[in-house]
Amino acid sequence: MSFRSLLRSQRSLSLRPSKKFLALHSSCSCYSASAAAIEAERTIREGPRHDWSKDDIKSIYDSPVLDLLFHGAQVHRHAHNFREVQQCTLLSIKTGGCSEDCSYCPQSSRYDTGVKGQKLMTKDAVMQAAQKAKEAGSTRFCMGAAWRDTIGRKTNFNQILEYVKDIRDMGMEVCCTLGMLEKHQAIELKKAGLTAYNHNLDTSREFYSKIITTRSYDERLETLKHVREAGINVCSGGIIGLGEAEEDRVGLLHTLATLPTHPESVPINALLAVKGTPLQDQKPVEIWEMIRMIATARIVMPKAMVRLSAGRVRFSMPEQALCFLAGANSIFTGEKLLTTPNNDFDADQLMFKVLGLTPKAPSFHEDEANVSEAESCQEAVSHSGNRESTTSSTAAAGGAVKESISGTTTLLTSKRAFILNDCIVSMPARLLDCMCFISKRAYYRRGEMKVVKHLKRLYPG
Repeated sequence: MSFRSLLRSQRSLSLRPSKKFLALHSSCSCYSASAAAIEAERTIREGPRHDWSKDDIKSIYDSPVLDLLFHGAQVHRHAHNFREVQQCTLLSIKTGGCSEDCSYCPQSSRYDTGVKGQKLMTKDAVMQAAQKAKEAGSTRFCMGAAWRDTIGRKTNFNQILEYVKDIRDMGMEVCCTLGMLEKHQAIELKKAGLTAYNHNLDTSREFYSKIITTRSYDERLETLKHVREAGINVCSGGIIGLGEAEEDRVGLLHTLATLPTHPESVPINALLAVKGTPLQDQKPVEIWEMIRMIATARIVMPKAMVRLSAGRVRFSMPEQALCFLAGANSIFTGEKLLTTPNNDFDADQLMFKVLGLTPKAPSFHEDEANVSEAESCQEAVSHSGNRESTTSSTAAAGGAVKESISGTTTLLTSKRAFILNDCIVSMPARLLDCMCFISKRAYYRRGEMKVVKHLKRLYPG
């Protein structure tokens, strides 16, 4: 069959490549058959999914780390502006004296950590901190209170509603983490203008009881449900380095990735062991562990903002660069995260300059996580020789692409789009599975497509 005949008869192609075709490509040394490669390309083709199994996610997590990093970066470039990083500032507006027994937390009243219980900060103090954060480049201001829940705290809760309104009026996104919420409280926060609510799951359901006994896993999930139903963006992630197994890290990601709607933000925290807490002797998290978590989270939840959170202060600038490459696109900036040390504003400004990162602008749209593929594609394809391509933003999002190949014009229509490294190329659905195997052969170079030449070699005529 000639190459032109192949294009004309594209509808007759099966949805899956033939065994002969698979055998041809699996024998090549440059072909990557890792789970990270397969699932990343599936995510790019089909978009977010919610039917992940733990085995699916474990196989991605266990992929060779360089392969996992590369394919996390592919998904990241497909779904987001890869140079943009969201800057958030987290302020403890009510510190210490918490009744819970979270083993990692220095704010628990059960542990002798030197953290004293304090009252809710005044409005003036909060607004000054928010203004300082904005001037330093933060676009989201997060307020945390060391409470188990907000039940019976009507006065304090009403004060926080005022804080939310005033900070929103400053042109910043606003996030809160106040413990468990009742449904009506979530609605009130939404009316006040709250952008997002943070309520971490911390770890897997199986390991959870070894870390916390004063609040159940299902209670955490119920709060996330109230937040989602109120129309507030969900921010939920976890902590690694608690003494959990890799299966627990996978379990955490599985719970988040199988929610009816993925969280808009997924913070990945590395434990900072605090003297006086039950976890004071835990070993520091290695950078490769963070990269695995970030890249896996990026592949299974492609549209989420994956936040490099607590513990970042321990990582060098090159190590943080690897995290951004793997898929992280949000950070907490400012000298403290609640009560633990963090990178200050000046250090982060320098890092942004050195790495060529740009601050993400605040977004107040309800569908802020739904970035169009046309906007997220950062590098166009420059074609050479007798192959010309004209695309529109509609085409990139799943419309028509007019292809001129060796003088023959074919109209390709699909609701899918396929990414070859840095470029976006719309293709007919039945050709996608065939092309994805070819793409792994590294026939694409910056500025030039070699896929057509390879297809002609496969199908001479």
